[in-house]
Amino acid sequence: MEFLSLVIVVLAAFLTPIIVNRLNINFLPVVVAEILMGIVIGNSFLNIVERDSILNILSTLGFIFLMFLSGLEIDFKAFKKDKRARQGQNDDESSIPGHLNLALTVFAFIMIISVLLAYVFKWLGLVDDVLLMVIIISTISLGVVVPTLKEMNIMRTTIGQFILLVAVLADLVTMILLTVYGAINGQGGSTIWLIGILVVFTAISYILGVQFKRMSFLQKLMDGTTQIGIRAVFALIILLVALAEGVGAENILGAFLAGVVVSLLNPDEEMVEKLDSFGYGSLFLFSL
Repeated sequence: MEFLSLVIVVLAAFLTPIIVNRLNINFLPVVVAEILMGIVIGNSFLNIVERDSILNILSTLGFIFLMFLSGLEIDFKAFKKDKRARQGQNDDESSIPGHLNLALTVFAFIMIISVLLAYVFKWLGLVDDVLLMVIIISTISLGVVVPTLKEMNIMRTTIGQFILLVAVLADLVTMILLTVYGAINGQGGSTIWLIGILVVFTAISYILGVQFKRMSFLQKLMDGTTQIGIRAVFALIILLVALAEGVGAENILGAFLAGVVVSLLNPDEEMVEKLDSFGYGSLFLFSL
């Protein structure tokens, strides 16, 4: 059967949360259970699922949309509030690091540990390329962090935003390092400066998005079958993903930047719920 693997994956994704809930396995996040289920039905154990072209396409789309949702989850309002609150503190209180400074400090420790471990592995003769090993060790999967934070209902809390920010920094920096690594070791020597085009286009997208929201006649097209806001979001994702691919960067970098742009535009809760439902309710199960 051509769609047998697809059917098995869909059924596994549907049944896994139910099994976890019925067995009262509260300590295990559903996303981790889904990963374990993927290992069981995949090549590592039962080998009943084959990676065909359909699953590969859905997996890519799922991970791209998950990275978009990761960028969308960053609450920039929280950092503005944190900055205003710190301006009203006395000297002793203002010496306490803010969210961003603390996240940068934690990420710096992660990078230092990654470098040390990479050199240890090289000294033991386990690896030859230190930079690639640093990138691998320092990577934090947003595909696991974001669903776990949402499941625990702490995404919008202070600690949730701090954990998300550390994960975003790790994922974003490692994506950029991986792009630079590919440019240095491959034939795409001009890739590094081409990433600047992606950044510029992202800024232009934000400016156009601000103007888009100010067009009063578009408010009539937000609901019903038109859903112009959702269409604009998908158009932005595809444009930035295609541009990221075009300049030699990771496609998920373009998706993440699209999420950041939409987050900066302060979308209403109804739109965010629609995007969450589409992402976590359908495409997410293929991204794992």
